[in-house]
Amino acid sequence: MEKWNHSYGFLLGKVLQQMETKFAEGLAPFDINARQYGVLLFIEGNPYSSQKDISDKLQIDRTTMVSHIDHLEGLGFVERTRNPNDRRSYSLLITAKGKDVLDSRWEFLIHTELEVLAPLSDQERRLLKEFLVKIWSTL
Repeated sequence: MEKWNHSYGFLLGKVLQQMETKFAEGLAPFDINARQYGVLLFIEGNPYSSQKDISDKLQIDRTTMVSHIDHLEGLGFVERTRNPNDRRSYSLLITAKGKDVLDSRWEFLIHTELEVLAPLSDQERRLLKEFLVKIWSTL
């Protein structure tokens, strides 16, 4: 492998860091971070999921997931209900307040993505997304 190729991981990390920093600025007024936003997105798309399901699907440590859900519940963005099939677990639903946060920040997320990926053409951005989804599906 060429020496140049060794820097790809570093560069990808820097792009991710830049995107997360910009997105964090837009989430700060809502007292959530990018990972918590992702959890809200998952719950919206997968209502009644358990914390374990979300933890497994998003590859977030279970202890960390508990603190994320506690925080989101404290803000009134999600609600927990006992799972009638398993009294040891909770089902999660996004609240109207949580949905408002998702909707209001979605445009900001798209804008941030376009800003960070501005040097790429539309086709290059589409390919990058396809590659990232392909990589994520194998992790």
